[in-house]
Amino acid sequence: MNYLTIVNNVLNELNEIELTATTFGSSRGVQTTVKNVVNKAINDIYNAEIEWPYLIANRTDDIIAGTQEYSLPSDFRKIDWDTFMLRPKNLITNGTFNTNILNWTVVSGSPIKVETTNSGASVVGALRLSSAEVTQTIQTIINKEYVVRTRTFSNDVTLKVGTSSGGTQNLSATLSVTDAGDGEWQVNRFTATATTTYIGLAESSGSEAEVDTIETVENEQPHKLRYISHDEWFETFSETDLDQTSTNQFALPHYVYKTNDDKYGLSPIPNRVLSVSYQYYQTHTDLSAYTDIPTLPVRFHDIIVNRAKYYTYMMRANVAGKEAAERDYLEGIKRMRVELLNRKNYMYARGLRSSGKLIKVNT
Repeated sequence: MNYLTIVNNVLNELNEIELTATTFGSSRGVQTTVKNVVNKAINDIYNAEIEWPYLIANRTDDIIAGTQEYSLPSDFRKIDWDTFMLRPKNLITNGTFNTNILNWTVVSGSPIKVETTNSGASVVGALRLSSAEVTQTIQTIINKEYVVRTRTFSNDVTLKVGTSSGGTQNLSATLSVTDAGDGEWQVNRFTATATTTYIGLAESSGSEAEVDTIETVENEQPHKLRYISHDEWFETFSETDLDQTSTNQFALPHYVYKTNDDKYGLSPIPNRVLSVSYQYYQTHTDLSAYTDIPTLPVRFHDIIVNRAKYYTYMMRANVAGKEAAERDYLEGIKRMRVELLNRKNYMYARGLRSSGKLIKVNT
């Protein structure tokens, strides 16, 4: 249900005139009151538990060599420190090619192209090389293996990787129609022989090649970062970290910690570009437009209605209505806990015990 529908459900229970999309913004009196208590009801549900799973958001940050601290998202309520993963980062800028990129132009002047493959399928997002061959440089680590993933819609596209543009290649692969020109992924690997590597794509016939994606990452598996407190970092690792002054002294991070402000830090200080992904619980935002939809699952929207009814009955001194609405609301919260948090009706009562036996509690 959207904001308008929820408000009208409450107004209907109160035998009040319902709102429309046209009148929603100019509501008065009881209608405005109901709009306000609907948001109050959503906030009550939000505060009933800190870790409602529908509030989970995913975050990915680009990690810069030599930079230790990074800002947490502005809308975080709680950070799940157990989910921090360090991953290899795509070294080709805007590698998905869904926007303009150096040496690449858009087909037909639009950032989105619908390409018909050999099998007749339509693929959205392919871009066209602005010339028969283009090259982009990436920073690499000597003797480290890298993976190049490409997805093209043109015939006879050649992937070139080398220590110079158009020079000696340590990898050169022709992508045929059958394995790549029809939108299939092509995966190649190379070992860097220099700190700067050239990645090139060429169309052997000299025409403009159509490419969806090219990306290059270190051939490493993601690994989990261990969370430590700021005090533990300060006592154990800060002296070593702060003494590091050059990239040669930096290393692959293994720890994550929260700073004294809204940031997180990595230790050791990263020695190259990487990517960090993690999950967090978002803060609650009030509904505003009549089309706004609450973030909690639709099957629980009736709980919002019951809580809003509780407040309106309380303001009208309707004791029976208020008590009934409160019972329905609490039953709804219990249902959410059971379904979303795997809570059971029987548990140790928040640390309380009765002769070591399980006792039934209301959740």
